Formats: sequence, structure tokens, C-alpha cells
Amino acid sequence: MNSMWTVVKFTFWTRFKAKSTIISNLIFAVILTVLINLPYLISQFSSDEPSKIGVFDDKQGVSVKLEEHFKKQEKPDVTVIRLQDQGSKEANEKFAKDQIKDKQIEGYVEFTEETGKAFPKIVYKSEDSSASSMKSDLQMALGSVKTEMAVRDANLSTDVLNNLFSPVAIETVQISTTGDAVGEGKSESQMALAFGLVYALLFMLYIGVIGYGNLVATEITAEKSSRVMEVLISSVSPLKQMFGKIIGVCMLGLTSIILYIAVGGANLVLPHNRELLDKLEINLNDLPIGLLFYFILFYLTGYFIYATIFAAVGSLVSRTEEVGQAIMPVTFVIIAAFMISMYGLQDPNATFVVVMSFIPFFSPLLMFLRIGMSDPALWEIWLSIGILFASILGMGWLAAKIYRTGVLMYGKRPSFKELRKAMKAFKV
Repeated sequence: MNSMWTVVKFTFWTRFKAKSTIISNLIFAVILTVLINLPYLISQFSSDEPSKIGVFDDKQGVSVKLEEHFKKQEKPDVTVIRLQDQGSKEANEKFAKDQIKDKQIEGYVEFTEETGKAFPKIVYKSEDSSASSMKSDLQMALGSVKTEMAVRDANLSTDVLNNLFSPVAIETVQISTTGDAVGEGKSESQMALAFGLVYALLFMLYIGVIGYGNLVATEITAEKSSRVMEVLISSVSPLKQMFGKIIGVCMLGLTSIILYIAVGGANLVLPHNRELLDKLEINLNDLPIGLLFYFILFYLTGYFIYATIFAAVGSLVSRTEEVGQAIMPVTFVIIAAFMISMYGLQDPNATFVVVMSFIPFFSPLLMFLRIGMSDPALWEIWLSIGILFASILGMGWLAAKIYRTGVLMYGKRPSFKELRKAMKAFKV
């Protein structure tokens, strides 16, 4: 056992002090800092001034109502500039174009009266080729103006009008249909926080498992190609050597995750980010501690089931240049699990997602997703974990046999027949 922990410490400290590890962690920490502060950085370089659009007066008074509509808003996205009528359509168009050229307005609204219709036809003209955002704002505003004019023509009272135009408040609550628990369930703040946390942790699970699992295969192949493996085998048994490397790289991954969580937490408590969270009605006190526990659990189990496969594959390869090609099938499985989890964020209770959450190679991501975004029964969670642990033991046993046989086989990659014959001669 002491020899295995020697391998663990050697693997961890060698990689931890490596320049590549330090530089990659620093780069990722900087990227994480920029991403968290991106909304604030964008706000510093963008203007909060509302867009200015010009309007000419029309007979129905729509232009006046449109101006009043935006003035009623606390922080309007649009400011209506009343343009003086120049006496003809052609003169108005020339005047409006001059205003756009002088940067006084970004575009202008043209009202065209149609016979038999109370509301005019509206055309928005601008230099901007992608004016879809402005079109959407104007459609919503003019829709409100049209409704207001229609109800006023019906001589409705002020109270009725206020009641008609007051927005309908809807609050969403996520409830549980499993068990006998009675309560309100997850609030909007808790659901938003859970979504953000699950989204971030899914990426960390994916990057951790694929990145550090790949590192296990690379480490083993590098030692094998340099013939260091022959010296190590004489002092440390292959089984202890394999699990020593897997555990050492796992500790390295956990250290990096702790660093990223610390960087993320430090950035989230900055004043401008706290203000943004308050606007989004997200309270960090609603952070689900149980979800963090499941993250650590599924990270470790997900890492170990893939790391044993990577270790076995790495032992069969004689050159580091061949590692990428050898582990590609396993990498595709991880990518498939990640893509399914991205779909599951929108529909965590889909039958396909539920079934896949019990398959060991997918459950670290998908069952974790279901725990964060829905409310699976406790027996489902622990059944998935139980299957995962059993699979890790089975894969560990198989990987140990392959590793013991493969680390001393050089040259071309052994065939399945040769590997099976060699494995029969070894019992773990």
C-alpha cells in the first residue's frame, strides 16, 4: 500500500508543479473571471442611451400616443423625436434622411393612411440592415397604442382601463410529485440558481473527466514509450501503479476544481455582480448544498469509471502520438453524454434522459442533471449510484488485467486474441 501512495504523491506533485499545469490553471482562471464579469464589462463599453427614432404627425394621433407610451416607461429603450412636417412626402423623406445622416435619429416611422381602416399602415426606415430589434420594440409599443385607442373609443372608465392594461403577475414554483413531502417547492430564485449551477458544473464534469482521464492515458504511455515502465514494474506492482496514477491525477483534478470554485465565488461577490444577481432575483443563500455533494460524488465516480478505461487503453499504446487515436472511441462516449445533458437541461424528465441516467457511462452527467433540474425519487438516485459503483469495480478489475498485460507489450498494438490469451495467464 505504501508503494501505491508513493506513486500517488509522485504523480500529483510532478504534475502539480509542472509549468503546463500552472499556466493552464491561470489561463482558465482568467477566462472564468472574464466570463463572470462579461455583462459588467459590456455595460462599461456600451451606451445606456435609448435609441432615437423620428416620427411625423398623423391625423389619427398615433405619433403622439407612441411618444407618450415610451415616456411612461421608467427606462425606455426608445426616444421618439417629433419631426416637423415639410409639406410633402418627398420633402419629409429628404428631411428625415438628413436627420439620420447628422446622427440626430437612427431611423424614422412613416404613417400611411389606408381607406376604411382606423389604424394607419406603419413603415420603419433606417440605414441599419438588421433593424429586427427596433421592429420588435415598435410592434409591441404600437400594439399597446392600438389597444388603448380602441378601448378609449368604447368609453371605458379609468378603473377598467387601468385593470385592463395592468400586467398579469405569474410566479413559477417547481414542486415534487414523489414522496409525501408538503411544501411550496423550489422558488424562481432557487430554480435559476440551480440552472446556472448545473450548467457550470456540467462543464466542469465534462472537462474534468475528459481532460484528466486523457492525462492518465498520456502518463502511462509516456512511461511505457521511454522504457521507464520496465524499471517501475520491478519495484511497484502493475495494479498499485495503475491505481496510484489514477488517484494522483484525480487529486490534481480536484485541486483545480477547488481553485476554479474559489475564483468563481470571489468574482460573484463583487459589488457589480451582486447588483446583477439582485436584479435577476437570484439569492446566493439559496445555493443548494446537497447539489454540491452530488457534484463531488458524481465527479469522482465519473472520473474513475473513465480513468480506468483510459489507463487500460494507454497501457496498450507504445507511443504518445497514438494516444489520441486510441482513446477516441471513449472520448466520443463522453461527448455524447455531454450533448444529451445539454438537451436534458430543457427537458430533464424526458424518458430518454431518465433511462440514460441509469447507464454507467452517462449517469455521472445525466443523473446529476436530473437532481439539479428536477426531483427524482431517492431510490432512483441511489440505484444509479449503486450501478455506477458496481461498474467501477468491474471496469477496475478488467482494466487491471489489461494493464498488467499491456504495459510490457511493445511494438504494434496487440490484437484481441493476443490480449485475451495473455490476460488468461494473469489473475488479479
